[in-house]
Amino acid sequence: MNRGIAILVGMVAFLALGMTAFIVTGNQPEATSDREVGLSKSSIFDVPTPAAFQPDESEPGEESVLARPFAIAPPLVPHGVADFLPITRDANACIECHQVAEKLEGEPTPIPASHYEDLRNAPGKTRSSPVGSRYNCSACHVSLTDASPLVGIDWPQAN
Repeated sequence: MNRGIAILVGMVAFLALGMTAFIVTGNQPEATSDREVGLSKSSIFDVPTPAAFQPDESEPGEESVLARPFAIAPPLVPHGVADFLPITRDANACIECHQVAEKLEGEPTPIPASHYEDLRNAPGKTRSSPVGSRYNCSACHVSLTDASPLVGIDWPQAN
């Protein structure tokens, strides 16, 4: 028992001497600046202001259909949407225009069949209008702006 206490006291003394030598000699690791932490390389105390951007103000039909940025991405809206928002329970200008049976030259792209099937509550049954989870088009489909990408991805740019 006494031997165990002696070893413990010896270890504590050794650590205390080591820490004292460490502090006195200044062999401490350098502190990491807050500007070196994270992706933005700015102070964590700064409140960043996003760069101003110009939304797409083209009218429906002025621009051609845009390529999807990646394979399973929802289609991008090839025209401005400011005049059509907000989408509410009683008003959805997207559906008013895009609820057509087939794609004709110069006409709006039809809402896909998947938007008429409620996969959560009634799989296999189609409705005459888009289901509630697909009603707010702007939740998935976005219009372009002239904003620069946040990460290094080559997104289509608005004209």
